Amino acid sequence: MNNKGFTLTELTVTIAILGIMSAISIPSYFSWLPRHRLQTSVRHIYDDMNMAKSRAVKTNADIGIEFNTSNENYRIFIDTDQDQIYDAAETVISTGTLEDDIDIIGSTFTNHTYGFNSRGMSAGGTGEVRLTNPSGLFLGVRVTASGCLTIINSTDGGTTWP
Repeated sequence: MNNKGFTLTELTVTIAILGIMSAISIPSYFSWLPRHRLQTSVRHIYDDMNMAKSRAVKTNADIGIEFNTSNENYRIFIDTDQDQIYDAAETVISTGTLEDDIDIIGSTFTNHTYGFNSRGMSAGGTGEVRLTNPSGLFLGVRVTASGCLTIINSTDGGTTWP
């Protein structure tokens, strides 16, 4: 008898085990994906805002961040006239686009724009940018007057943000 290779029974059992494992893991993956995309988008905004804060201190200039709620993106720019509004003459440092199916549901920043002054502090008070996904999860980034950034979570459908 030749012992090179696998029997039909061994192959059938292996394929059955793979099928069962796939049936268990695929639904879990699809429920995990929307949350991961939301967390990734919030983390990118958080990191880019930290970069803007550092850049403001490093270059001794005001840096603005403008959130576009209709296109789900944002841009970071050198705010030469210190009005926290992007003007065509101002230099864009970076742009960011959110992950698929992630929406900016609003911000408490005036005109959806925030800025850091040359000391890394808020150029416009406190505020938040808020995001959601199709699963109904809500995350955001809060900025204090001192320029401190925090990732926030709303557990009641976006009504309150502790």
